Amino acid sequence: GRFSTFLEHVKPSQTGKRVTRFNGLFHWAVPKGREIEAGGEVGRHHCMTHAYWREGGPEFGNVNIMGVVHGSEKETVLSHKAAIDQHLEETGIPVSYTNVFWGGRSEIKPSEISPQIYHEWHRSHASS
Repeated sequence: GRFSTFLEHVKPSQTGKRVTRFNGLFHWAVPKGREIEAGGEVGRHHCMTHAYWREGGPEFGNVNIMGVVHGSEKETVLSHKAAIDQHLEETGIPVSYTNVFWGGRSEIKPSEISPQIYHEWHRSHASS
């Protein structure tokens, strides 16, 4: 099983200096069956701290590829997004929807990859 935690992406370091100011969660909706290919193309960019395949559902434009980029300037983060979008187009991977969500604190929730482990975790924390 996994646990829930918070990542304080924009919190100052011990010296008081902020390492980064902007955190972009990039979303792409690619055709079913092309998720692994698209994820590989997105994840090859050095600016990405992590990329993954997760079904966002209709309320998020049916996105299925997500990735995070951090930066000290918003324009730089957006230029990385534009470069990745262009790369996907050049490699022939169609994108029906894309967006950027901005945040400073990200919650990592328990994994539902193993429903049994997730339900056991949930049951053990239900009274907390």
